[in-house]
Amino acid sequence: MNEETAFEENGKYFEKSLDRFMQEKKEGLAQKIFMAKMDLEKTKSTRKRKHLQEDIDGLKMDLGWTLLDCKEYEKGLALISSISWETHGEMKCNGMARALTEMGRYDEAMRLLKRGLRTYPDSYALWIAMGALYENLGDDFESLKCIETALQFAPEDDSTGLYNKALALMRIRSYGDAVPILEGLVKRHPEDPKYLSDRGVCALEMGYPQEALRYYQIAMEIWRRNPDVYTGICIYAGLCSAYMELGMKRESMKIALEGLKKFPDEDAVLYQNLAATFWEMGWHREAMEVLKKGIEKFPEDEELKKFLKDAEDDMDDPDGGANPPLLGLILLAAILKKRFRKR
Repeated sequence: MNEETAFEENGKYFEKSLDRFMQEKKEGLAQKIFMAKMDLEKTKSTRKRKHLQEDIDGLKMDLGWTLLDCKEYEKGLALISSISWETHGEMKCNGMARALTEMGRYDEAMRLLKRGLRTYPDSYALWIAMGALYENLGDDFESLKCIETALQFAPEDDSTGLYNKALALMRIRSYGDAVPILEGLVKRHPEDPKYLSDRGVCALEMGYPQEALRYYQIAMEIWRRNPDVYTGICIYAGLCSAYMELGMKRESMKIALEGLKKFPDEDAVLYQNLAATFWEMGWHREAMEVLKKGIEKFPEDEELKKFLKDAEDDMDDPDGGANPPLLGLILLAAILKKRFRKR
């Protein structure tokens, strides 16, 4: 078995293992809840019943968040909603807000978080959740304000809030301000490739493609030891962009092909990457075929549709000069929305 095949097998094994782990975790928590409820039915002492109910609510909270991590938002919301406000108010508000945000029920999430922050004004978790909600609403400046407020109440060893702040700064194109945060996170967590990947984004957007390439290459080396889908997509997208910016078209095409081969069903950006590299190689029809396949997989993706339309217009009028260079569109691949990070 060669190195590439071994890596692919390792990646598949990782995903299957993660799915199996999450399923076993859900089943284990459900069993604990069932047993605790059985004990509650047998218990007559008021004090013991109260403690048992608190334990059950704690287990429900764990299972609810596990369901959210598995993208089972309706189930997670229903379970977390059944938990007592009195004993788990802050965590309940945070879990329900996450579920509502992920489901696109933004008005409900906003009302819930405002209510929660009136009760828990110093809640790190709820301010982070509010920042995530504003991100989904497209208000990056308000999102940044919420994250900065959250950091006033952050645990001493916090990384989540700092990372969210770096991402918010990147969304408003304040890359220079994001850099020291990301570099601090790289030093604190050298085993986590996502910080290196985002440091590469900053370098690329600040006009340092050679520096960006180095960050992406190191991130790839670390990621291969313990691969996950989302970080892998970010790294492949970034590497493709860095190579293209450096004029290394064949290397860009090779990494784009590799990324799409590994993750054909995960993100439209990988189809955009490959199409852009084909286009720059002069393989225009092949590029358009890749875009069409991407649109079949991701029919809601507007960037792929725009890319295809621009490509078709360019094919119809190659000397017109009215369309922007298609190479510029590949840079969109380097900055991915971080919708699946833990909050």
